[in-house]
Amino acid sequence: MSAIEEAVRVDVASTDGTQTFSFAGSGTLRRDARGVHLQYAARNEAGDTVVSSLHLGAGRALVDAGAYRLLLDPGHPTQARISAQGGTLALTVTAHLVHADLIGSRGTITLHYTLSNRDRALQEMQVRLALTPME
Repeated sequence: MSAIEEAVRVDVASTDGTQTFSFAGSGTLRRDARGVHLQYAARNEAGDTVVSSLHLGAGRALVDAGAYRLLLDPGHPTQARISAQGGTLALTVTAHLVHADLIGSRGTITLHYTLSNRDRALQEMQVRLALTPME
């Protein structure tokens, strides 16, 4: 299977349980034999920018946002290191849901996971990416 690449608009809603962060931007959606790849950059109203790469395949997702990489594999906790101003924080990533509902370059990607440190949950995240073709 040869790769199919399309430009998409990306709307991101990220909820940490207490508040929702909304970002809008654009990216490239690529499908190949290994899965679906999405690279995007999006901004919120305050001007904060998120640049991320997402690979979906075999019921798992790999999120690479520069300062951190998360392997989301439901049923199998994974480890991650997040770089922060004070150093590096080691976390356990427990994925609850990795789901893509895409038809062509339109649809949604949903990620739900918990970040923990030393068996203490720090943050539960639900991320929904809505994709539409660029016109």
